Amino acid sequence: MDDTGFPKKISLKSARIRSYFIEAAKEIIMRDGVENVSVRKVANLAGYSYATIYNYFSDLNQLLQETKLCMIRDVIVYMGSVQGEKVSNLDEVKRINRMYALYYLEHPHVFRFFYSYRLTNELKVTKHYFDYEASWHNTYQCLVTDGTIREEDVSIVGKTIIYALHGLLALFFSDNGLTHEALFSELDQLTGYLLKRRDSL
Repeated sequence: MDDTGFPKKISLKSARIRSYFIEAAKEIIMRDGVENVSVRKVANLAGYSYATIYNYFSDLNQLLQETKLCMIRDVIVYMGSVQGEKVSNLDEVKRINRMYALYYLEHPHVFRFFYSYRLTNELKVTKHYFDYEASWHNTYQCLVTDGTIREEDVSIVGKTIIYALHGLLALFFSDNGLTHEALFSELDQLTGYLLKRRDSL
C-alpha cells in the first residue's frame, strides 16, 4: 500500500487477474451476501486455484476491502446516471433520494455489506472516490438559488437526509413491517419537511 491507502501500482496482467477475483467476490456478495464469501468460492468462480489469490491479496479481508471500493464506484456511477446534469426542483430531489433507496432495496446484500459488515483495518479512502459535499451542493443548489435553504445549511441537510434514508433502509431490512411504499412515503415527507421554503416556516 502507498501512503494514501491505495494498492501500489501493479502490472496490467496483475491488475486484470485482481479484477477477476474482485468481480467474483462482488458477484457472490450481491447474490448470497458477504457472509458466504470464501477464498475457495471466489477462486472457483474466477477460474483460478484458491492459492493464487494470495499472490494478489494478503488475505480475504483485503480482497473484501477492494471489492467494497469497487462496489462504491458502482453506486456512484448509478447515481450519476440517475441524477443527470442538473436538478431543478424539490420533486427531482425526492426522485433522486427514492432512486438511491431503490438501489439498496434491489441489492439488499450490498446495503448489509456496506453498513453492517465490519472489515478489519478498513481502508479510509472513500473520499478519493466520492465527494459528498460536492454532490450535495449539486443536488440542492436549485433550492439554494430559490431561497428554500441557505448555502451554509446544505451540508447538514444532506447529512440529515442520507442518515435518515439509511435508517429507513435498516428498518426495512430488519423485517419490522415497513413496506416499500411506506419507506418512500416517509422519505418524501422527511425530505419535504427539511426542504420546506424558509419563508413558509
